[in-house]
Amino acid sequence: MELVQIPLAGNEENILQIYRDVYADTPDRIPSLADLRWRFGGTPYKTHIWVAKEDGKIIGLRPLAIKEIQLGNGIYPALQMLDVMVHPAYQGKGVFKALMEKAWSSHAVEGAVAFTFPNENSIKAYRKWKEWFLLAELPLFVRMVAPRHISESMKLIRLTCSWGSQLQRCLRNLLNQPVHVTVEQITKPEYGIQKLWERCRNLYDLIIPRDLKYISWRYFERPDVCYMNYVAREGSEISGFLAARTRTMFGINLGLIVDFFVENNDRLILSALLREAATDLIKQGVDAIGLQFIGQDSLRKAILDNGFIAVPKRLLPREFLMYSRYGGQKVSGLDLASFQQRFHTWGDNDAV
Repeated sequence: MELVQIPLAGNEENILQIYRDVYADTPDRIPSLADLRWRFGGTPYKTHIWVAKEDGKIIGLRPLAIKEIQLGNGIYPALQMLDVMVHPAYQGKGVFKALMEKAWSSHAVEGAVAFTFPNENSIKAYRKWKEWFLLAELPLFVRMVAPRHISESMKLIRLTCSWGSQLQRCLRNLLNQPVHVTVEQITKPEYGIQKLWERCRNLYDLIIPRDLKYISWRYFERPDVCYMNYVAREGSEISGFLAARTRTMFGINLGLIVDFFVENNDRLILSALLREAATDLIKQGVDAIGLQFIGQDSLRKAILDNGFIAVPKRLLPREFLMYSRYGGQKVSGLDLASFQQRFHTWGDNDAV
């Protein structure tokens, strides 16, 4: 077995082939060529692609990107470990571990920390490795959508939950109507988002920066996903941003609230954004709307105001975990466990 670093250019088809080999039963997880270039192309974030080869064929893949993360008052380089996979015929033979060790020894010095979102196949390894630790366990919030026709083959529990959540939402929204906030969908990034981030960043001590570079790449430039992007305005100033999309997951047509951030963690601004996005998602025929969030209590209240309920852990379709470890760039006094003002959404994982 040979471990080598390769460029994306000239190796795209071979990389896509291992996706096809590993995810033959779940083709929605196989990226297009355009999406592969968006994630691994090195713009705006530098990427490294390590592969394991056997007889010239790629049997394992370990890509990583050099992103940014805010820790306390500073912004530092961070290694995001991306899609790791091993060909089914070579699983259980140490390929994953060998790739991980090689990539880490080569690039740890490029980041203050590393983070990743393990899937159901790789999570066992991260739990075994002592250097890696659980940074966040993201809860899932779901809002069921009322059936469009009573004759639809919906279970009674869905009917009850959806109408119950609608009543809950109506009552809460009567008490929490935002003032002087308008919400609109936008099709290209605006500089006001950068200004909003600059005003908001001091509210958090652990967050992936939502600056204009990141928002533009993440939600406006992805070729195969059409995100529905919204801003809240107070006068001429942007006071909130939200990104949503549709996707078939867990066998149902879902609307996803992928990301958001708002001025001063304002409950009413987020409520206004959620209402607008949910209305548009329902028009597109989704059966339910989901979001993931860890953060300030005022924002959690806004989520509940809009009819979302926290799914009990035992009912989750799978775990949604974020693992981390310290990198080779030393930051004096850095202790990730000490940070209390964290902010995480589904969008932190750029596969969503």
